[in-house]
Amino acid sequence: MNPRYGLPLAILLGLIVRVPFWIEALRTPVDGDTAIVGLMARHPGQGTTLWGQPYGSPLESWLAAPFVAALGPTTEALRLFYFLLGLALIPAAYELAKRLDGRAALPAAVVVACPPPYFLLLSSLPPPLYPSVLVLLAYVLALTLRIDQRLAAEGGPPTGLLALVGALAGLALWTHLMSLGVIAACAVFLFARARGRRRVLAIAALALLACSAPWWVRALTDRSATRIVSVTDRRQSAVAHLREVLPRLHEPLGGLLGSHVPMVPDDPEFIVWSPRAVAAGAILIYGAGLVFAARSLRDPRIALLFAAAGLTLLAFPFPLRSGPSTLRFLTPLYLPVVVLLAWVAAARVASRRAWIVVLVLCGLHLAGGTRLLRAWRSADRRMAPFLLPDLGPVREALERNGIRRAYASYGPAYRLTYESGERIVVSQPWNERFLHYPLPYLDEVRFAVRTAWVLTPRIPSDLPTPAALESALGRAGGTWRRTDLPAALVYHGFVPPYAAEGTPLPGGGAAGDGDLRTALSPSVTEPTVLRLPAPVPLDAVTLMAGLEGPRLLRSMDVEVSADGATFERVAERRRRGEREDLRWVNGHPQFVLDHDVLSIPLGGRTVAALRVTPVASGDAWRLAEVLVHPATGARFPWDDPLDPSLGWRERRRTLIANPRTDREDWYYRRLLAERH
Repeated sequence: MNPRYGLPLAILLGLIVRVPFWIEALRTPVDGDTAIVGLMARHPGQGTTLWGQPYGSPLESWLAAPFVAALGPTTEALRLFYFLLGLALIPAAYELAKRLDGRAALPAAVVVACPPPYFLLLSSLPPPLYPSVLVLLAYVLALTLRIDQRLAAEGGPPTGLLALVGALAGLALWTHLMSLGVIAACAVFLFARARGRRRVLAIAALALLACSAPWWVRALTDRSATRIVSVTDRRQSAVAHLREVLPRLHEPLGGLLGSHVPMVPDDPEFIVWSPRAVAAGAILIYGAGLVFAARSLRDPRIALLFAAAGLTLLAFPFPLRSGPSTLRFLTPLYLPVVVLLAWVAAARVASRRAWIVVLVLCGLHLAGGTRLLRAWRSADRRMAPFLLPDLGPVREALERNGIRRAYASYGPAYRLTYESGERIVVSQPWNERFLHYPLPYLDEVRFAVRTAWVLTPRIPSDLPTPAALESALGRAGGTWRRTDLPAALVYHGFVPPYAAEGTPLPGGGAAGDGDLRTALSPSVTEPTVLRLPAPVPLDAVTLMAGLEGPRLLRSMDVEVSADGATFERVAERRRRGEREDLRWVNGHPQFVLDHDVLSIPLGGRTVAALRVTPVASGDAWRLAEVLVHPATGARFPWDDPLDPSLGWRERRRTLIANPRTDREDWYYRRLLAERH
């Protein structure tokens, strides 16, 4: 076939094969991970990881930005982007095989056009990061082979190609550390082949370091940057993990080649199995192709592809996140295997027989893919394994009640934010996947006065159950309303048990001067007693940290006394117990994890003195302000004097220009605004 027409026809074949899967993808709402890509596409200059995760790069969000800008924050915008990214693997395979042997280019492209079911899933409903990494690695391998040809030929060193391959490898490494096996194989190959000219390889090394700098600079100071490939933790040792994974290594390898496919990426329970004959036939063809290719290992180019696949397989069992169901971590080995198979078929077998092998393999792949398609068509997207209910009624309920900020679990939070075009901003109350790692929208929700809690009981999460949340709200006091929807329960209309207004503690010194820049530095072990000039009935008292220095104690008891002698405990905080301690802060209930504020409803108790006692703690702490809320009996929602559309800089400027030292929310908002 004329090479001019071969690649376009292969891409057309891939398009035809993928269209039914893409149609099903368009019927499927985006999940939380994909919604993050869409949200980051709306803010392309922010963040150096996948938001809320300590790893990954914004690469896919940069690539998706034109689609989101043109089509808006829709499912179609992200699906179209990933459709095209999935198709990009076809020319990538063509280019890689062409560098090995021109005769293998079209067969390799055709196999990737009709890939195993898992790659049809990756082209339709992929987990972010992986599709772009596979394309990058294919071109890293292809450029490595091209550089080898240039190094072997006469002429100057290919400095431009070396810079390009280093840049692509750096982007791949920044995006996902699973790319390290392929990059290492290419680095060793070029080092071995560039005898006498190795200094020129420094160009590629420098480009790699520059393009992966956002990852490795962070990794030098933050262990979480390598958490995705952690080999041990408190729950499991590396040896125990290897004992669990190694005996079942054939399962993810077989799934990658077509024996089975999860209905959603790497789900261990909802598996679609290919017919046994189909799976056996596909694995037999791949295995035979690799055996024949191994006879030519003396060819450095063949050795490179084997090394790229082998190092990926070798590294797979070690990270704790790897397991029999995590096929995605093995995906970098697939294109080298396909190219080796295409090379064997095209270079070692008669042309007609080679195409028979290729077409039979494609047919086996499509037989397994057809089962996946049938399973998708019959699946309810609201139920497992998708768990993607229609959140339109939730958005409508929030907008109807004038609520633009809310708390929800991981997936619903990012979906609601993306699908509303950020008219409604929703955040997890804490990072469910990586505890303490910053969340992009959490302070936005904390800053708001009118908020809601959105619970989706069918979707597993770390958030409280409806019964647990209602129990915590009951203990905290105040009132709320609950709206029951088909996919969620929405808690809103919050009325705190005390008013926003209060008085800085009279006679409190630095803790009663209305200035968050000044603070007391109490004893780290002994109780601290603060006395009022005279006993007074209080609805609440609020303790606040300062703008700088240590925060409030992580573990403490707070007591009050009506006579200054006998104290009664009214609040306690315990280390690692913050997610069970619901407090009224800024006019709505939230779990305050950062130890900035502790509000304590008192229900009209008469208070003459306040005592704060560290509990099993030696941490330094500071107390910048104590606000006492006189008992008024008033119960109403707090008003919000600030325009919610303001950015952080404008918020900070407005708060400083209009001090309200008599309001709890002014102090808390100052603390939040100073962070930004």
